[in-house]
Amino acid sequence: AITGRLRPDPQRFPNGLRTLAETLHTRGFLFGIYTDRGSKTCAGRPGSLNAEDLDAQTFAEWGVDYVKEDNCHSSTGANDRGTLFKQFQLFRDALNRTGRSIFFSVCGGGDQLMFSNLSYYATDLRGGAALANSWRISSDCVEWRTCHFAFRVAAGLGSKAQPGGFNDPDMLLGSSGGSARQLSQDRSRTQFSIWAILMAPLLIGTHPARMSAHDLETYSNAEVIAVNQDPLGKQGFMLSDTGLKVVWGRQLADRSWALVFQNDFFFLPLDVVCDMDCWAKLPFQNGTSLHVHDLWQKGPAQQALAIAGEVYAVHVP
Repeated sequence: AITGRLRPDPQRFPNGLRTLAETLHTRGFLFGIYTDRGSKTCAGRPGSLNAEDLDAQTFAEWGVDYVKEDNCHSSTGANDRGTLFKQFQLFRDALNRTGRSIFFSVCGGGDQLMFSNLSYYATDLRGGAALANSWRISSDCVEWRTCHFAFRVAAGLGSKAQPGGFNDPDMLLGSSGGSARQLSQDRSRTQFSIWAILMAPLLIGTHPARMSAHDLETYSNAEVIAVNQDPLGKQGFMLSDTGLKVVWGRQLADRSWALVFQNDFFFLPLDVVCDMDCWAKLPFQNGTSLHVHDLWQKGPAQQALAIAGEVYAVHVP
């Protein structure tokens, strides 16, 4: 009989998705799944249009913990705000009616041109934390320029983020052969560091079984992950921006600050500095001595003491 209910692909999931979810949960993982607000997903599989309640209930019965809903194949276009917010709201409400706690990720990136600014998902009263647990704020990250665009859009939306509601600048691009899209090793680690400052969802775009040792080291750095997951729930921002040299900062629950010194010049190492203007955005009284810990070296920084108000420089490859 035709029920309209989604069915697992019997070749890829011969034991069903409920069994897969149980296996993942037993091993300490959560289970995420993907759908679309349109008639089809971006890959051409069935979407959730007019089947929001049935799909949400199916996902809950399968033991799903995270749902990403994409933006492809809408009959009214990718940016018809009246329709898209209504359709995403339908799925939000359907998930809530299941009674299962499921993280809802809204992705407006489907069917968008590169370098599309989707900040309205954060700023519109129908968007942000009223709509979902996370919301894409730009089109897809496919290489460094698009990642660069995404994190600069996200940097201006910190006031819209909060515990349980996050600006999403898209997935992490690894540096290994298992990545669908790839960055250099330095840039993949830079991306991970900036995403931690931005309190962004850390969604790894690399096949775990083919992940390089470098990417595994990057994505398993507990100290950087702790910055991303800091319970204060306050998104970071740019303390200094000269184009090629950026200093990012984020206040943490223990009253310390996490900083990222970014060299965006492809060819040469540069000294990136926190100068007087940078210090003015931090809460420390001039002359205060601060101990500096390097989260990647997992010990004291090369310049282990900073004096508030005095130039602090980091040599960045």
